Amino acid sequence: MKIRIDKTIEEFQKFIDFIEGERPVLSPRLGVIGKKDSYELNQLLYYKKDARGPYYTQDQYPIIDLMFLLATLGGLYVRANNEKGKLSLVETEAMTSFRTLNNYEKYVYLLQSYWTKYDFERKLSIQITGYVIYNMLAVIANSEKGQKIVKDEHDQLRTFYSYDANFFHHLRFFGFGEIEPIEGAKGKYEDSVKSFIPNELGIRSCRFLINQTLELWSDFDYLCHPHEEEEIPQNKNVVNAFDVFKDILPGEAVMRTVDPGDGFNRSGVYTFRVSLFKDCWREISMSHRHSLTHLHNAIQEAFNFDDDHLYAFYIDGTPKTGRPIFCDYIKDHGKTTAEVSLEDMELYKGQRLYYIFDFGDGWEFKIEVIDIDRKKPLPLEPVIIGEEGEAPDQDTSWPIGIRMY
Repeated sequence: MKIRIDKTIEEFQKFIDFIEGERPVLSPRLGVIGKKDSYELNQLLYYKKDARGPYYTQDQYPIIDLMFLLATLGGLYVRANNEKGKLSLVETEAMTSFRTLNNYEKYVYLLQSYWTKYDFERKLSIQITGYVIYNMLAVIANSEKGQKIVKDEHDQLRTFYSYDANFFHHLRFFGFGEIEPIEGAKGKYEDSVKSFIPNELGIRSCRFLINQTLELWSDFDYLCHPHEEEEIPQNKNVVNAFDVFKDILPGEAVMRTVDPGDGFNRSGVYTFRVSLFKDCWREISMSHRHSLTHLHNAIQEAFNFDDDHLYAFYIDGTPKTGRPIFCDYIKDHGKTTAEVSLEDMELYKGQRLYYIFDFGDGWEFKIEVIDIDRKKPLPLEPVIIGEEGEAPDQDTSWPIGIRMY
């Protein structure tokens, strides 16, 4: 078991060494490692993807994408502009704390970060809910060491062998077992895994996860109870996730976890360029304390709209792929725009997000973070500091889904 845990930490240490040694510049659009750097990092890994050149994006390397998310979701790095203004992974005080942990403690922290913060809803297919994840873990928990868990065409677990095969790669990264791949598989909808073969650590850990940590899973309410309206009772006796996850390795030296420190300084004056189409934009400056509702109100004022419809902002992607943050009238999908400040969003210079106003007509605005200045006085209210082009009449018929930039 120790060997398997050490392998997990060795792989993650290779990721850390690469980030610190090569200091890769992240793509400003998605904030991820580029193709060339992803390929070079992949060549260093034990669990590498069979790649013949720098042709793949970060998310096509299951282990690199996983380690990137563990590092950022766990607060060990943040995406921010470095001293040269380039978007990079910047080390935090939490990483300093992480370095002081033994391998068992590091392993538990990474596993805890995965199950409590990983966005299963966005990263896995629509067929995968908490019930399906639970069922797969239950299959592993009830299996024998070395038993091959194969696809069954008649059950709901079949996408784990194709579209959602990354889940098996994640379990292998954490030392839960081995993957029997299908050679020559192409495309995400084609089966790439023939079987998953659990080991003793995987069987024992899956039992622990479904018996002890269920209510701590990321998006627990949505994933496990998507159709229930009543509030799901939470474990009120748990002070934090570490109090639960530290017992996943009984008898091992798991006494400490990461101290997050004071966190990364996200204060300052944020300046956005909000574009409706190529020659129609407004620049708006705001304090880090202002919320997305304040940004919504500023956009409405800047474009002379009437603020008479629902709206949402989309982060880390387009309106089709990004994570939505809905207005205060839509309360069933996490925190609303009134509850999310600019400081909370971990924005960086060059980042893009989208704002959809009126889900019927579909007014789509592209927003770019063009500056973050920690030296300027903080404005009490959002300020419109620049503009170009005449805003269209809100009541004018407008083609839905056509972007003019």
